[in-house]
Amino acid sequence: MAAKTTTHRTTTAKPRTPAKAAKQSASAGAEDRAQRRVERQSLQRAARRPRADAADRGDAGGRLFVLALARGLEVLGAFRAGDRALGNQELAERTGLPKPTISRMTHTLIQLGYLTYEARSATYQLGARALALSYAALANLDVRKAALPIMTKLAEDSQLHVGLGTRERLMMLNIESCESDALIGLRLPPGSRVPLATTSLGKAYLATIGEDERSALLAELRDHHGNDWPKIEKSITKSMREMARGGFCLSTGEWRKDINAVGAAIVPPNGGPVYALSFGGPAYLVSQQQLIEQHGPALAHAARAISAALGG
Repeated sequence: MAAKTTTHRTTTAKPRTPAKAAKQSASAGAEDRAQRRVERQSLQRAARRPRADAADRGDAGGRLFVLALARGLEVLGAFRAGDRALGNQELAERTGLPKPTISRMTHTLIQLGYLTYEARSATYQLGARALALSYAALANLDVRKAALPIMTKLAEDSQLHVGLGTRERLMMLNIESCESDALIGLRLPPGSRVPLATTSLGKAYLATIGEDERSALLAELRDHHGNDWPKIEKSITKSMREMARGGFCLSTGEWRKDINAVGAAIVPPNGGPVYALSFGGPAYLVSQQQLIEQHGPALAHAARAISAALGG
């Protein structure tokens, strides 16, 4: 019997013609550009803040939101009281923006006078136009005008620090401070920031704002504080009861172990943002009993007087 012979055929791919290769390359390039466009739009949507008329619907976008402007303001907002100058690395860490973006933002802000540049140290400082804005904001702040004489008297009578603040994200920003003549005491100048969740200033604010705003802030604080949150949440709940009962709340060693303080809220009768007052000093000079019996009632009375003055 004759053996069968099997023939194997080898199939060789035909080379692409130049026209076909160019068409495929153009198609791939278009797909890449489309993907990059989708990713860029996604990042922009994630960075947007809610519009006022969309907040109740949970809409996280906003067609009027200008991302470049927001990034420039983030750079300006990175500067804190006590900062002499900041470099690109520090600005990137504080804002979460990439260094190339920081470079573009700082260049623009320098040209507009909001930042100045020190070539020897390669660092930036707030410029004259930024300072003019801050001074104008303070000068036109009605609550500061109403509070200052009352705060000054409290500080002189008690020899303790008295501060006035408002919320800035998850911090409280001091917008006015009155310090005693005592050699040892708490020093928190205007422009300094303290935590929202663990200070008397912040807890008085949290206890007074509306339920919706408070719920949103508590959710952010929970994520921010992680494993420490159960203890902090318990303290905030206690402070809310204290505020309802006596108009003031305590912070004894929560922010700093050596600092005791009491807080109260200022609510403008005609509407507007809630502010808070704090009153405190070193723990060995200010006992919890003094806060409850003396300083707390005095601060609550001062907060009501300031609120009434704003109504007038």
